[in-house]
Parts: sequence; C-alpha cells; structure tokens
Amino acid sequence: MYYFGNSIGCGSAVVRFRLVFPAQCVNSNLRGFGLFWFLNKGLSDFNLALDLGFLTKARKYTFFKPKFIFYATYLSEKIEYWRYITIYRHLKANPEYQVYPIFRYFENWCQDENRHGDFFSALMKAQAQFLNDWKAKLWARFFCLSVYVTMYLNDCQRTAFYEGIGLNTKEFDMHVLIETNRTTARIFPAVLDVENPEFKRKLDRMVEINQKLSAVGESEDIALVKNLKRIPLIAALASELLAAYLMPPVESGSVDLAEFEPQLVY
Repeated sequence: MYYFGNSIGCGSAVVRFRLVFPAQCVNSNLRGFGLFWFLNKGLSDFNLALDLGFLTKARKYTFFKPKFIFYATYLSEKIEYWRYITIYRHLKANPEYQVYPIFRYFENWCQDENRHGDFFSALMKAQAQFLNDWKAKLWARFFCLSVYVTMYLNDCQRTAFYEGIGLNTKEFDMHVLIETNRTTARIFPAVLDVENPEFKRKLDRMVEINQKLSAVGESEDIALVKNLKRIPLIAALASELLAAYLMPPVESGSVDLAEFEPQLVY
C-alpha cells in the first residue's frame, strides 16, 4: 500500500490522499491503456500489427529501483503531454493537416498523460528522499538528458511525419523540451538549462553525428571497417552528451506544491 500524506493545499483547492492499493492506482489510469488498443486498431487499417508478447520470452528482466522508474515515467508522461497538446493545438488552428481521425482524440489523451505525470509527481513528493539530496539532483539531470536527447534524435530521423502535418521538426521539439523542462522544474530538484542556446547547438551536433552513424550502418563496408568508423563518432557523441550534462543546471523543485490560483490546463 502507498500513503500520500494527509492533504496538499493548492490555491483554494485541497487534494486529500488516503491509503490506496497499487491495483487502485492502475485502475485510475485505465483510459490510458485504452489508447494502446485504439492505436493497434488504427494500425490494422494499414495491415500493420504489434505483437509484444515475444518480449517476455526474448528479453531478460532487469531490476530498477523504484525512484528510477518514477523519474523516467514522470518525464515520459509529461513530455508526451506537451507533444500531444502541441500537435492538437496546431491541428486545431490548421485543420487541413488533420490527415487521420486519430488526431481528433489528442486533447483527451493530452489530459490523460498529464494526469499520469501528476500521479508520479505525488509519489515522489510522498517520498521526499527522492528529491532532496545531491544524488537526486544528479539523477534528475541524467534522466532529463536521456529523455530529451532520445526524443530529439528520434524525431530528426523521421521529419517527414512532422512536415506532413505542417510542423518544423526542430522547432516543435524545442518547444516541447522547453515546456516539459519548465513543468519538470516544479518537482525535480535540478533540471537542464534547455533555454540556453548552447544546449540546442549541442543537440544539433548530436543529430549530425547520429546521421553519420546511420550512414556507416547502411554502407556496404565489411563489419570490421564499420566498427572502426563508428569509434570516433561514438566518442564524439559521448563527448557532446557529457558536455550537455555538465552545463550549469537550473536549481529547481519543491516538495510542496507551489501556491498559485487554480488554472485550467490543457
């Protein structure tokens, strides 16, 4: 069972928590699981399907401490919220780019992702040791960097999708990163300074290196030559990652909810 304090004040609103079982927590997030069913049905329109059952047989299970799961899941939920809501608002303003009915449901999914993130925010606030020491600051920056860089590199590999709905991929990603970082700063004890122009320059250099790595993988060279060509590129990528991590962070976070007037949040 989990216990989330007695109550948390937020402006004129008071949220009270009680003893809950993990199953109850999962039940409150069920609509999010319904999203995956809907996506699978949408894929069937294109004669595609996902079969993840093999993972339990083909992959080894790895134990992660709960705090690492909390950091990673909170970030993934909040970054997905900002991705969905940004796309939703863009398509609402430019309906000619609504190329598939699935986009009509993005607003509700935005809210689901946001609530899921808030749930993990409450978990971390209830366990203040996850947020209030120097190790927490280092881990917070590590997970921010991992999630942000992964999204940026992946999106820059499939710019056709974003251009197809009228978005500039890098501008979209930077907007998402900045908004996610500002949201994350309310709970994490330290975050990356993503609004520093140097951070974006490092991201763009990582994109260039990643493209070169992809080109090496697609070349017709023998495996030994490919591996030799990868070594300096991987070293350069690691150097950029380390430099981004070591940039002066933004001190942030609060175990208590900030006092502010309740606002409607998309």
